[in-house]
Amino acid sequence: MNKALVVEGGAMRGVFAAGVLDMFLSHQQSFDFAIGVSAGATNLATYVSQIPGLSRTIITDYATRREFFSPLRFIRGGHMTDVHWLWHQCRQQLDSRLPTIKTAIPLYVGVTNVDTGQCDYLRADHDNIDDLMVASCSIPMAYREQPVIGNHRYVDGGVADAIPVKKAYEMGARDITVVLSQPLGFSKPTIRSPWLFERLYGHQPELMETLLQRPGIYNETLSFLKNPPADLNLTIVAPPAGFQVKRLTMDKKKLERGYKLGKIAARKMFKAQRAAA
Repeated sequence: MNKALVVEGGAMRGVFAAGVLDMFLSHQQSFDFAIGVSAGATNLATYVSQIPGLSRTIITDYATRREFFSPLRFIRGGHMTDVHWLWHQCRQQLDSRLPTIKTAIPLYVGVTNVDTGQCDYLRADHDNIDDLMVASCSIPMAYREQPVIGNHRYVDGGVADAIPVKKAYEMGARDITVVLSQPLGFSKPTIRSPWLFERLYGHQPELMETLLQRPGIYNETLSFLKNPPADLNLTIVAPPAGFQVKRLTMDKKKLERGYKLGKIAARKMFKAQRAAA
C-alpha cells in the first residue's frame, strides 16, 4: 500500500504544517512520496530534506520581513509578496546544510498552468526546484510575474488544486496523510467580485475560469476528504477551531502559536494511532 503525504498551501497558515512536519521528522514518519502546493510545497522541501525547524524560521522570520511582504511596494507597482526572494532564503539554508537537494522521498509540486487552467504536478529535483517553488507560490495579483517552466507560464498551485489528495490517490496511494491549513468544517466562500478577475485575466481565459471556479474545486476536495473511497486509509491533521493565523498574518506571536498548535496536533495523531493499534 503506497503511503503519501499531502500538504495544503495557505501562505502564512503554513506555519501549522511546519509544526506538524517537524513532529513527523522527530518520529521518523515514512512515506513513499509527498505532494504539495504553494506553502505546502516549500514546507515539504524542508521535510524531505530532513531539516527540522527550517520552515518555522522561514515563516516566522524571513516571511515577516519587508523584503517579502510590502503593501507599499505593491502600490508602487512591485510584488506584495516577493516569493522569489523568500524561496531563495530557504534555498540558501538548504544548500548550507546539504551538498545537493536529494531525498529518499520523491516530492511532487503542483503548479497551475496558465494556458490550460489545470494543475500540473512536476517532480522536484536539484535542477528545477527553484523554478517550481517560486511558481507554486506565485499568488495571482500579489506576485506580479507568472514564472515560466518549459513552454508554459505558471501561477500558485493552490489556484487549481489547493489540497492535491485526489492526485495522490490517482498516483496509487491508498494510505494518505493530509495536513490542512484550515480547521475542519471550513468551506471556501463564493467569489464576491468576479468582475475583478475578468478585468485582470480576461486575456488568459483558462486561468480566469479556474480562478472563478476555485471555491467549487476546493469544496469538492473537502467532500472527497469527508467521503473517501472505501479502499483509502485517510488521516487528516487540521488546525483547531479558532486558528488565528490568516494568509498574510505577520504577528510573530500568532505565528509561533500556530507552529506549536501544529506540533500538538501531530502528537494527538500519534496518540490516536497508538490507541487504535
